[in-house]
Amino acid sequence: MLIAQAKMDKAPHERGLDEYPPEWQADFQRFSDAILELSLRYGDSVMIRIWDPRSLQGLFKAIRYGVHRYPTFIIGGRKKVVGLEMLQLGQALQEAGAAVQENFSPS
Repeated sequence: MLIAQAKMDKAPHERGLDEYPPEWQADFQRFSDAILELSLRYGDSVMIRIWDPRSLQGLFKAIRYGVHRYPTFIIGGRKKVVGLEMLQLGQALQEAGAAVQENFSPS
């Protein structure tokens, strides 16, 4: 009973999502799916770091790279890709030297 009340019966990324509007939940799911696809597609040739813009470190990164909209991907410390445009993001990653994994098959 206590576990259910503390929402420990759900995975960490699922806890608290039901408190947000459906469109925010959908945005979170699209973002999560995009990050998973990128990690599967490019494997060790990319490093994915997620910064919370409300944190001090996230605020610093947003100011440093001139980020005003989210999500924004910074590639190679130079190129910015705003939004979840996977085609544009994939092109930018490949231009920066990321290699598609041999065993990757798009879903």
